[in-house]
Amino acid sequence: MITQRCRLVRPSLSDKFDLIKLFSNERTRRFLGGRQSDEAIKARCSTLLADTATYHTTVRSMQTNEFLGLLGVSPYHEGDDFELSYEFLPEYWGQGYAEEALKAFLPAAMQALEISTLLAETQLQNTRSIRLLQKLGMQHLHHLERFGEQQVVYQLAA
Repeated sequence: MITQRCRLVRPSLSDKFDLIKLFSNERTRRFLGGRQSDEAIKARCSTLLADTATYHTTVRSMQTNEFLGLLGVSPYHEGDDFELSYEFLPEYWGQGYAEEALKAFLPAAMQALEISTLLAETQLQNTRSIRLLQKLGMQHLHHLERFGEQQVVYQLAA
């Protein structure tokens, strides 16, 4: 998939270095449970590259081919629902890349997985992520506590 400024491509082995950089970034991990061990990061990369039950794309700059982030849809913690996830390197925050990429990604991911609704969960403190979910047309469902933090859950219905 291509947007005005981004190229979205399924992750491959050539993305492993960039994924490790993303998954080990402390600022990125702030609202995602904190730092992970090197072993957990390597395992996450291996799982991501081999998993066919989820839908992921890397996000790269059309202009420079720099790795910007990762988008994904995978089974939610509870029930039969699917959950949206997105992580971008901090140097690309606040520039509209996530919104631009997600607007192209969401319809394609939902079609590929044959789902009509999608959840997103983020920490209540992560106001930037909440604003992004709202810009994407997601509706607030409820609050809950998970991972020792207050979370907010949003839903997108096709």
